[in-house]
Amino acid sequence: GLKTMYPEHPYGRTVDGTTDSLAKFTKEDLHALHRASFGRDNLVIGVIGDISAEELAPLLDAAFGDLPEKAAPIDIADVQPKANGAVVVQRMSIPQSVVMFGHGAIKRDDPEFYAAIVMNHILGGGTFSSRLYQEVREKRGLAYSVYSYLNPFEKGPLYMGQVATENARVKESIDIIRAEWKGMAEGRVTEEEVKSAKTYLTGSYALRFASAADMSRMLVNTQIDGNGTDYFAKRNSFIDAVSLADVKRVAARLLKADQLTFFVVGNPAGL
Repeated sequence: GLKTMYPEHPYGRTVDGTTDSLAKFTKEDLHALHRASFGRDNLVIGVIGDISAEELAPLLDAAFGDLPEKAAPIDIADVQPKANGAVVVQRMSIPQSVVMFGHGAIKRDDPEFYAAIVMNHILGGGTFSSRLYQEVREKRGLAYSVYSYLNPFEKGPLYMGQVATENARVKESIDIIRAEWKGMAEGRVTEEEVKSAKTYLTGSYALRFASAADMSRMLVNTQIDGNGTDYFAKRNSFIDAVSLADVKRVAARLLKADQLTFFVVGNPAGL
């Protein structure tokens, strides 16, 4: 799917590489990449544990002090995902088809990002409560799970989702997802849905800090996103500030049913 969305961009390449690409580089290539790309100016660290700043500082110096002061810049261009509403099928003899879908989205620093989070919770991010789950699984029994999520790539963000269903009902599932996409874009959302989504998103936020590993990861992520040290105290207020009008506005802006592109692996009927 990503290769189709980003045919000429690094985002379209697999992180694991290919048989051909892995055979082409040497140990020296890896050392050269490390020397060029790893520097103290782009190093982000999050530490959680029973240690003081005074105790930690020399340990960080010992681990990272010999890195170059500055890393070589990596020039990756902004890119617009090539989502044109197509349904791309990779035939495979399996009883169920796995379907990924998506189109372009908004960046993490967009002023309407939190409204988009609330909107996505209602549409497909809220698991059992979401529109997609109710229409695809609960009402029709088409799939075990169906969901959507924001993937805010820095250079070319995506709004994505996934569903798996039996081959005979893939087309029906795709039609329902497109219809829900269109309905939300047209403003079919209620005050109660927005209130419920905000209650869940704010109430469940503390679960992201369940372990030291979770907390250190959050410390790193918030620095990468460019948020201040008070972000964790403020985050729920950003969600609480989202209104029904905000959700409708970002839905109209973001959701493009005619651009929603599907990638199917399986042997679907009627496609």
